[in-house]
Amino acid sequence: MNVSELLKLNEEVIKAWNRHDTEKFLSYCDEKIVWKDVANADPYKGKEGARKFFTAWLNGFPDLSLKILNTIVSTDNIAVEIEFTGKNTGPLKMGDMPEMPATNKKVVNSKGTYFAWAKDGKFTEVHTYPDLAGVMAQLGLLQEVHV
Repeated sequence: MNVSELLKLNEEVIKAWNRHDTEKFLSYCDEKIVWKDVANADPYKGKEGARKFFTAWLNGFPDLSLKILNTIVSTDNIAVEIEFTGKNTGPLKMGDMPEMPATNKKVVNSKGTYFAWAKDGKFTEVHTYPDLAGVMAQLGLLQEVHV
């Protein structure tokens, strides 16, 4: 893939997240995608693993919205800083962490990063690093520490 193709792929993936379109999102994932997330000891594998990651976030935040802040890209990988917002109106299950009931609180301007590798127009591997402590603090599940 060239740089412009990878940027376009990434933009389409973000659009699918923002439309909450699981099937479109999965169409951009390789059959054998490996998805590593900071909250999960073992990676999610294949499209079903990617579906599990995607739907977990949408179950917890049915109005989830992502915005790209910064991007660094080469011919086969991309690093992205994102900002996300959403109201936690559903149960939230992040990786190996216990499921948390809905708090009905809004997460505003939370940050995260991800690194993704692509081949033949599909993501083959993704590493995600959401600011889980920031999310939990905004949801009232973690006391904020001010230094």
